[in-house]
Amino acid sequence: MKNEYPIGRMKMYAVLFCANILLTIFRLIIISGASVGFHVGASIASLFGFLILWEFILAFGAFLEKKFPLDIHVNKRIIIQIISTYIIIIIIGDGIFMIAVNIFHVPLPPVLQIFGYLLFFLLSIVLNLIYFGTIYFFNWKKDLVNLANMQREQAIVKYDALRNQLNPHFLFNALTSLNSLIFENQQLASDFLQQLSKVYRYVLQNKEKETVSMSTELDFIKHYIFLLEIRFKDAIEFQIELSDEIKMKEIVPVTLQILVENAIKHNIISLSNPLRISITADGDYLMVQNNLNRKAQVESSNKQGLENIKGFYRYLSPLPIQILETENSFTVKIPLI
Repeated sequence: MKNEYPIGRMKMYAVLFCANILLTIFRLIIISGASVGFHVGASIASLFGFLILWEFILAFGAFLEKKFPLDIHVNKRIIIQIISTYIIIIIIGDGIFMIAVNIFHVPLPPVLQIFGYLLFFLLSIVLNLIYFGTIYFFNWKKDLVNLANMQREQAIVKYDALRNQLNPHFLFNALTSLNSLIFENQQLASDFLQQLSKVYRYVLQNKEKETVSMSTELDFIKHYIFLLEIRFKDAIEFQIELSDEIKMKEIVPVTLQILVENAIKHNIISLSNPLRISITADGDYLMVQNNLNRKAQVESSNKQGLENIKGFYRYLSPLPIQILETENSFTVKIPLI
């Protein structure tokens, strides 16, 4: 555990200044017969004592960290630091007592001195609790951030693996369709090849980006839809209704391709029962919906596609991905960024 102290000195000085005010009020009550000069001098002396004491805790803590790291010697560190702090407090406190007796001639009964030593011990414990507690809290927060970053990196790796898995699968089907078109309709084959190149240009240009504009993703998905309509003809239908405001939002690139490909992969597509896919908006969500005609068995499906997308979006938006399934439809709602 790295011995970092996250609270700035000025903030802690402010805390010690407030503690000194409370101590001054307590002193006024207990030693009410002393002169104003005594109380002013004692307050100034105790304030400087607090500051010196805190600097000692910081410096001594940094020194002990090299000898007894806190994550290895927890009990030893705490005991050594509390006892050392207590000794320093006694030295400072006795100095203040001597000033009070010799300069201001304020009598200090033995009972009051014993009470003072008990108060010093309590002060030693409290200050060290603040020191150690804040270090542990700071490192706990840092560990949470590191864990979140690690999980985010894992989500990105899974999402990239998903994209790389779908793209070759799609390419195989696209080339099969292109091969048929070359003999049937050369002009359409040429158009198909141009759209295919635009699809893969988009993937290559944006694969390193976390997000793109919704309008950019829509341009891409229109090229992709053109290829699907050539492949499935009238057995697939698309409906896109998005406002200009929605098109200004951000989305993770290739999200729409993954969701459309997911619908194609899991449903039977035929002229008698065409697959209907709609892309609309619902508040802060992009909604991709398709009718259901599930295949009995899905090839090359690890059932992790939507989970990987959910994991990746968890780090980009406070809104969760919503998956809604009814008897007749399947809907995925993606938060717009």
